[in-house]
Amino acid sequence: MSPSFALATPSYRGDVERCRLLCASIDRFVSSHAVHYLLVEDRDVPLFRDLEGPRRRILPESALLPNWLKPRPDPVSLGRRRVWTGARALARGLPPLRGWHAQQLRKFAVARACSEDVILFADSDMLFVRPFDLASLEKDGAIRLYRKPDGIHADMARHRPWCENAARLLGLGEPSYPGPDYINNMVSWRRDHVLSLLDRIERESGRDWVTAIARDRRFSEYIIYGYYAERVLGLEAAGHWPDDRELCKVYWFSEDAAGFDRIASFESILEPWQVAVGVQSFIGQPLERIRALFEQQASA
Repeated sequence: MSPSFALATPSYRGDVERCRLLCASIDRFVSSHAVHYLLVEDRDVPLFRDLEGPRRRILPESALLPNWLKPRPDPVSLGRRRVWTGARALARGLPPLRGWHAQQLRKFAVARACSEDVILFADSDMLFVRPFDLASLEKDGAIRLYRKPDGIHADMARHRPWCENAARLLGLGEPSYPGPDYINNMVSWRRDHVLSLLDRIERESGRDWVTAIARDRRFSEYIIYGYYAERVLGLEAAGHWPDDRELCKVYWFSEDAAGFDRIASFESILEPWQVAVGVQSFIGQPLERIRALFEQQASA
């Protein structure tokens, strides 16, 4: 029996127009998914409501995360940013969390809120620019897992705590380097493994999974899942096939902006296997230019 597929996008009010463009690109180019979930903070739901449809649902954060972890205005930024905390969260040993931490937790939580077999994550600052059939993630009954061999080295100061934290949460020995990297755009997970992963974390820690993961803010959802699939289950037993190709061409840094300015079309920058483009919002590219390139691609 073929698996069912879902897309999931954590987003927030600052990215609502980018998310709108992502949704348009999914409606234009993506097939074989049962539903596209938008995972947003409760106060942002009205801003995203018009994006709902027969195959798109909004999941508010209150349906995903425990009620003791609440977003609040961050006094350090004079309320311009949000921080996830509260008396009960602090009592559990959680430091105040940022939006990117909450978005990672939502990705784990969506597995308990949905029923589809496979979840593909699509960030709200990316868009599809070529036809993409989610059924292509399956090969001989196994589901694609992004895995870059030897992608993490001992001198990568940011990545090492992510790896060590993942190993600790899962009750594994210390990671060795170089090791595989599982962080990318368009990462697909098997829902049943997410559920068993969270159960294992709760058994190992003696705490609920949110508390166990977020007590140390240096965590990566993709490394935690990748370690579970490979080091706990084994990729073959887990029903995953590894792939180091990047399906989404991403402009990550401000120095990439100059190259993006010279793009005549999305088609000109893509590798044959790439189906999407990601443009980080903080590199300063106007959304109008991204939209114009998308409309050019969609009408080709």
